[in-house]
Amino acid sequence: MQRGSGRRTRLETRLNALSTPVFALDASRTILFFNRGCEQLLEWSAEEILGQTCDYAIDTDTDECESVCNLICPPAEVFQGTRLEVPRFLLARSGKTIPCLIRYSPLTDEQRRTKLVLGFIERIRDPQALPSASASQQLHAELSALRLSLRNRFRFSTLVARSPGMQRVLRQLELAVQTTQPVHFQGETGTGKEHLARAIHFESEQRRKIFIPLNCEKLPPRELKQTVKKIFERDYDESMPLEPGVLFLAEIQNLPRDIQEMILENLQAKAKNVHVRLMTASSIPLQELLDQETILSEFFFFITTMEIQVPALRERREDLELLSQHFLENENRYQQKQVSGFAPGLLSLFQDYYWPANLDELIRVIQAAFEATTEPVITRESLPLRFKTGVDARSLGPSVSAPLRPLDESLSLVEKEQILLALELSRNNRTDAARMLGLTRAKLYRRMEALNISIDEL
Repeated sequence: MQRGSGRRTRLETRLNALSTPVFALDASRTILFFNRGCEQLLEWSAEEILGQTCDYAIDTDTDECESVCNLICPPAEVFQGTRLEVPRFLLARSGKTIPCLIRYSPLTDEQRRTKLVLGFIERIRDPQALPSASASQQLHAELSALRLSLRNRFRFSTLVARSPGMQRVLRQLELAVQTTQPVHFQGETGTGKEHLARAIHFESEQRRKIFIPLNCEKLPPRELKQTVKKIFERDYDESMPLEPGVLFLAEIQNLPRDIQEMILENLQAKAKNVHVRLMTASSIPLQELLDQETILSEFFFFITTMEIQVPALRERREDLELLSQHFLENENRYQQKQVSGFAPGLLSLFQDYYWPANLDELIRVIQAAFEATTEPVITRESLPLRFKTGVDARSLGPSVSAPLRPLDESLSLVEKEQILLALELSRNNRTDAARMLGLTRAKLYRRMEALNISIDEL
């Protein structure tokens, strides 16, 4: 024991004397060594870093040592005994972005189990000179670079935005942070409208107040009205210990007109000293709601001070691979199992898919694949069956001719199939399903009744 301890001490002394930044982790990803070279490069002391556990996920908070720990975390393949040399963008405590090359060397025991991982950091002065890596590792490095760039430019580091449509959204978010005017988000179900609203709130001066999300479709009208009334009357209870900062109303096509009037009365009456900011979202264009008299004209003009169009996932293909990596790395957080990326060619399947439920569907697919995989990367075998069959259907040739049915019967079957599919994609949201089918909600109800469709069929 003493002899082994002595050898370890001498090794640490030699590694500390190196100008090259060197760190070491054990098999549970706990940082055991962080030499002076690392301290100088990353501006964190060994005392603060040692004993921390890292996850294979990107963080950009300069105030948290978790950020630097996660950025130096090895890919899962290293813990299986693979030596790797990967490009990384590290973050110093001062906020500097540091392009680096990290060489990971796993140390194994007699049973070839990884007991220790050494990491050697080489600083690269020219980011363009970073060597290429595997597609998976390159994606991790690109995601890191993008998030650090967004953090420095917009401060919205949790967003992934490389596509022109999302770059436009980012600029609008930046403007929205500078005001307290209402903001309306327009976009399909699952496009991340609430997340964008939260990003504005937590970057604004109201960040110390609470963000209150209410779904107008899911809450009964009476409960919705009572909650909104409580917010404006400043009648807070234990469930709302802090002062409300933002009232976010999702699916406002279901917001009753009397509640619209209440909101207008409170937010337009400056004498009441109400400091709640209103943000709204809908999956149906506001002009459509106005034409249908679903919303009051006064309410329409009030909430459209700033309107942000959120693109569907199929309209932001440039972001798809980075989003996939981002959501995968989120699954790694605080988990024993770590997955570093996607098997070669797998993400091309993602590009071919339509993503009818947008980001919500992408997250569910990746969560299911993460749970199913036993490999250090996501493979085709670990993808959910529903997604694989959806992709495979596109590659099939012409179908075999089916036997003829009476026309009325065939049309009814097709109609029923389309309605069931729309209900499934909208997660039983009748309003969204009706919109997908080009029907009013009332007509959808009538057709469901005529075709004997119930939600139990799904």
